[in-house]
Amino acid sequence: MFAEHVADRGYADTSLADVAAELNLSKGTIVHHFKSKEALLGELHVAYFTRRFAEVDYVHAQLEDPVSRLVAMIYALLAAHRDDRAASLSCLRELVRYFDGELNQYARQERDRYTGFVVDILREGVERGVFHTPDPRMTALQVFGMCNYAWTWYRPDGPQSVEEIVLLFSRTILGGLVREADDGGSELAKLIDKAIEIMQRAPGRAQSDTV
Repeated sequence: MFAEHVADRGYADTSLADVAAELNLSKGTIVHHFKSKEALLGELHVAYFTRRFAEVDYVHAQLEDPVSRLVAMIYALLAAHRDDRAASLSCLRELVRYFDGELNQYARQERDRYTGFVVDILREGVERGVFHTPDPRMTALQVFGMCNYAWTWYRPDGPQSVEEIVLLFSRTILGGLVREADDGGSELAKLIDKAIEIMQRAPGRAQSDTV
């Protein structure tokens, strides 16, 4: 509920009194448990990153090759705008606007850790001779820039599904990373399809925000 208010109105215009009223609680009850609106935003971030890191663990458990793992991470990033939309808007948009303290430090730390997983995928791909990039970290930031700001234009009821966007984004980014194969790209297409299919079955994929 809180995440939905922040996503719809922005953090500054979100009122704990309005959230309490919709939950049939008193504002005092919420303040008693969470102390402040900023603390509630902190809890939202902790829950959000817990879900994102659970997806990372799933990717590593289900997929072995760097290409499939990279596609799966692109799927995870984009699907969050659909399946975890309110929390994604709250965490990707609002925090950087309003906070410089402990909460901001925590979020930056977790984002760096999450980024590190994609950097490691790219580095492994380079080591295996599958990917070709002189700077895996910069390429990872390119992937995040491409996916994270989808909140500015993606709409769940828009003309393209998440799966269609993942397919397009994956082909675009992999076209610059993977050597052209002799099979006309059929093997790459299989890897992309497999990664998307696996991520569609990820735990919690159909669940909405819980904070």
